Amino acid sequence: MISREQIEKVQNTADIVDIIGERIDVKRAGSNYKARCPFHDEKTPSFMISSSKQIFKCFGCGASGDSIKFVMMYDNVSYPDAIRHIATKYGIEIVETYGDRVKDPSSDDKKELLRILNKNACDFFHENLIREYGKENSGVIKYLNDRKIDREYADKFMLGYAQDDWQLLVSDQRFSVYNDDVLVEAGLRKKNEKGNVYDQFRNRLIFPIYDQMGNVVAFSGRTLDDEIPPKYLNSPETSLYKKTNVLYGLYQAMDTIRKSKEIILVEGNIDLISMHKFGFTNTVAICGTAFTESHALLIKRNSDKITVLLDGDEPGRKSALRTSEILISCGVIPSIVILPEESDPDSFLYERGSPELKMLMDDPMNIVELSILLHRGDNPEDPNSKVSSAKAVIGTLKKIKDMITLDLFMKEAALKLGIDLAILKKELLHTSNDHTEKNRTKHEKEQEYIARNDDMIEFSIAYLMLSDETSRKKFLTELSEEDFKNDDISRLFRRIYELFEEGEQIKLNNILFDFDEKFKDFMIGFVIEQDRAFSGDTDNAEIETQRKKMEKAFSDNLFKMKARKIGEKIKNLNSELKYTADADRQNQILNEISGLKKQQKEFIKK
Repeated sequence: MISREQIEKVQNTADIVDIIGERIDVKRAGSNYKARCPFHDEKTPSFMISSSKQIFKCFGCGASGDSIKFVMMYDNVSYPDAIRHIATKYGIEIVETYGDRVKDPSSDDKKELLRILNKNACDFFHENLIREYGKENSGVIKYLNDRKIDREYADKFMLGYAQDDWQLLVSDQRFSVYNDDVLVEAGLRKKNEKGNVYDQFRNRLIFPIYDQMGNVVAFSGRTLDDEIPPKYLNSPETSLYKKTNVLYGLYQAMDTIRKSKEIILVEGNIDLISMHKFGFTNTVAICGTAFTESHALLIKRNSDKITVLLDGDEPGRKSALRTSEILISCGVIPSIVILPEESDPDSFLYERGSPELKMLMDDPMNIVELSILLHRGDNPEDPNSKVSSAKAVIGTLKKIKDMITLDLFMKEAALKLGIDLAILKKELLHTSNDHTEKNRTKHEKEQEYIARNDDMIEFSIAYLMLSDETSRKKFLTELSEEDFKNDDISRLFRRIYELFEEGEQIKLNNILFDFDEKFKDFMIGFVIEQDRAFSGDTDNAEIETQRKKMEKAFSDNLFKMKARKIGEKIKNLNSELKYTADADRQNQILNEISGLKKQQKEFIKK
């Protein structure tokens, strides 16, 4: 595992603006930076990045964290892989040990083991395939030749071969050292009802499935005997592999996508390899599942320009509409290419070539045109056909959240359907759903959290201690950890005090390292929100003005904290007075209460 010291070195070396700026467009906003959030659909930027504190926060969906957390979320990778990626970028050598380990907040030893097993399995299957090239009458090589996949592309995508053997995997020393339960959990072996364990993939061409960081997370196996279903067998979901979080070929396509800012989406593994072979190297594929919102958001994080290129038959066109509706609901407006019936991208390329496909891609359909095409029937002018098309188009339009896009598509739909625009708008409004509780943002719920727990004073003090050296020294002199009701804030105060006494730098990420994710995320969001309140988003926020704001905030919160402490003392004395029979003690308590109330009034006045 990766030691805490190495993690802190990565955190302290990395520049979060640089890391996020590699993936999305960011713009300076005063002392901070802002962007459109890559984790939810928005037009007005609410995603803030603090370069001074090396953290980010979206005030729309609530996503927050440091550079490691961003890479995890954006690249859809594990905590250790995010650290490795950042370390590589900055030339930091990571030495992993298996002795004393820091507990990883999002991964564990088992995930690391599955990652190693998948890498070994990928090598194992690929080695098997390479050996087949030297054999006569090899079924897997015949299949590759029939599909015109040459050795170059078999190597590029690390294609493999699983022989028709129930126990082949465990005959290799890379797997024989592990018990069956581990291999079953990795999805490489399978256990039947009788308890017998056997290889998951047999007599199949193997397609490794990579995450965006280049780690093998799963496999897809194409049968070499069409009499033995299923045609494609995919790995089960594991702690590393969630079908909705992966697109086949994304890792291999990333370099081109970064340059072109465009993505082409196809449906099959073979289609994808052919697209790459013909020069469309920004192509990705849906892999072993229906297209989902998670896939759409994964695409959106990498590009907002996408071409949907699925099979030309009716099921393929319907799938193109479903896929496009999901994309548009996530704020991505797709271009849709309709191939001739009975064609798929693979067959079209080999029959007609890349220039003809490029011509089709240069003149795509939009989602309204496709919806009308699929629902107009044999007689487009028939009133019933128009009603059916209109209702289908309204169902599609309901998915569009951006008002400008919706207006443009409504006008086009009204024109193409021959329906009055006002009537179309009225019908759309009638069928729209109201917003419900589930649409409340994470940020709104976080604000409830702080109000519910009556912790605003304590969080404000924590912010000032993290942000301002003068306030930090004063609070450390005036307060103690026992003054805080919130256990996490009390712990944070103690941690700051320890670092201060040791003469160490006060860095937010290092201080929050051992806290649970909920508190860590909340504190990061609160810090950025307070930064905005103090300095604003412009470059004209004068240092002296900010200094005065900080001083006033310090005084206000210190007085509030002291007034609260006095209130608690008064409450305790009143409780004692209620049960005290001794007259002298009663008088003493009353005098103490009177004095405390005077102090309390003074603090309130201030």
